[in-house]
Amino acid sequence: MKKHKIVLLLALTMLMFSCKKKSPLEDLGTSTGKFNAQLAVSLSNRTPLVGEAIVVTATTGQRNDKIAKVEFIHTLSERFGVQLSLDNATINTWSTTNPTMVLRDTIAKEIVWNTVNGGNGGLNNYYITTDNNYVVPMPYTLFVQTDGKYKLTGSELLLSLPDESFEIIKSQLTFVIGVADYSKLFPGMPDTHYVIASGVKTGVSALGKTYLRENLTRNILISNGMKEIRKKGMLVATVTVRVTTEAGAQTSVSNSFESVYQ
Repeated sequence: MKKHKIVLLLALTMLMFSCKKKSPLEDLGTSTGKFNAQLAVSLSNRTPLVGEAIVVTATTGQRNDKIAKVEFIHTLSERFGVQLSLDNATINTWSTTNPTMVLRDTIAKEIVWNTVNGGNGGLNNYYITTDNNYVVPMPYTLFVQTDGKYKLTGSELLLSLPDESFEIIKSQLTFVIGVADYSKLFPGMPDTHYVIASGVKTGVSALGKTYLRENLTRNILISNGMKEIRKKGMLVATVTVRVTTEAGAQTSVSNSFESVYQ
């Protein structure tokens, strides 16, 4: 009897092994062919200056060598304040450490700036035999200042600023405004708007500064006093490489960098 039990136990064990299901991870992708491509991305310079070109190099391969395309994508945005000049005074709301006003603008969002397609005349031109990979260097020349929602300079920039930002500009002007600039903005104001010493106007009084905060408009500033206004801030880029196989599997790698512009 004991011998029969041992034989039966062995038979059941063999049956269990023969019926054991394979782990889904063992055949991942084999039923659909959707193997993801391997991808590594390097930059020739990770701290470029605004306007400086860099080379984005994608090194990629796929077990079946069935890559449909390699796309180079970028997003460009900025954080900025403004520098505004009158004839005799200048304010600057931007600082990398302690800005008094910061606006954000997206110039380009997930824009494909170059594509290399698979096959002859495309990706095959970048095959490196010794590496057994495709190595695709692509110059990125879009890290430059350009108009987004807000213009780079001029009256259009001032007119497009939010009301809260213009209030900050007016407040900052009260700290630096002098007699000549104030008189140009608001001609014919009474002496109470000035600090007077020995019959000479030597500064703008508290009353005059309050009047400026309450009555200065963008149009008055443009018409009567503004010499220049321009953005000052930081440009931010995210560069992404995306590899798509013929079966539709996608792999992507992103790198971000930023630089101050003056």
